[in-house]
Amino acid sequence: MLCWAAAPEAHDIEHTQVLLTFARDGSFIVDVANDPAWLKLRLEPFTGSFADRVVLWVDGKEIRPTSVEYLPASAEGALATHRLRGRMPFDAHTLRWYYGLVIDPYPMTIRRADGRVIVEDVRGDAWSRTIDLTGQFDAPRVSATTAALAVAALFLIPIAIRLRSNTKGHNGHKGKTQ
Repeated sequence: MLCWAAAPEAHDIEHTQVLLTFARDGSFIVDVANDPAWLKLRLEPFTGSFADRVVLWVDGKEIRPTSVEYLPASAEGALATHRLRGRMPFDAHTLRWYYGLVIDPYPMTIRRADGRVIVEDVRGDAWSRTIDLTGQFDAPRVSATTAALAVAALFLIPIAIRLRSNTKGHNGHKGKTQ
């Protein structure tokens, strides 16, 4: 009985939390939060970016974040966060997630662009289950280049009309004497 009472309890020293937020345009933000002391020790043997420790597997290929930002813990006992940003294909259907630094289970919250929230329990050093991405992204109806050309044309049309009317006015006065 004494041995049972003194048995150490397992606990999550990592305190890992993952929040994946999507926008309608396909952009995403992944906040990976961990205990800062644990994270520092865990990252020591690795070189390269924190983004090399995570995998976003979308429709059979890896989607790499375009930026990584470190947000230190704001107070004693708070978690430090790595914020990864990137963009999904508009026609993305499925996502599998992997975070290679942890061994304990952790929650992964997915905030879809259509307002649905999914909480996935990831079993530590394992892939997430397949996460549905369909129907939440809207491709732009007009490309950025087309929109810029349309705006430029709207500014140039009045100038062209004014130049044309000034040219006609000057041609009409040729050869007239007073």
